[in-house]
Amino acid sequence: MIRPPDSLSDAVRRAMPGAEQPLAVLLDSFLDRFYESGQAERQAMIAEEPPRTGIERDDAYLAAMAEYLAERWGLQAPEWTQSDGRQVSAPWFVGSMGIGLSGLLLVESPAAFRRRNIFTEAEPLRRARMPARPHG
Repeated sequence: MIRPPDSLSDAVRRAMPGAEQPLAVLLDSFLDRFYESGQAERQAMIAEEPPRTGIERDDAYLAAMAEYLAERWGLQAPEWTQSDGRQVSAPWFVGSMGIGLSGLLLVESPAAFRRRNIFTEAEPLRRARMPARPHG
């Protein structure tokens, strides 16, 4: 079994060309580890800017992920999430239904995604191991 990524940046580095696992699988594994971690470890897991993939959607999605995780779990959003080139040029409706659900996705998308022209469900990073929303 391959160990889960230590950070978002680690997940991206491990998904570079020639990798054993695709980025999507590594991101799922990253999220599982993130959700099982304490606050200090969570902050560290999103702090370092991941290398650019050269794929506009991936680079924007990674910034949206980090910003959203920070907001949702009461962490500080890393400065790198505001970097140039971390948004998509044309609206991207994520998911198997994509544009067919555009009206719903326009309304439900969390701000971290919507600001980057990414439209997704209200809880885009849902995983089986995800704890309930923290009180605060």
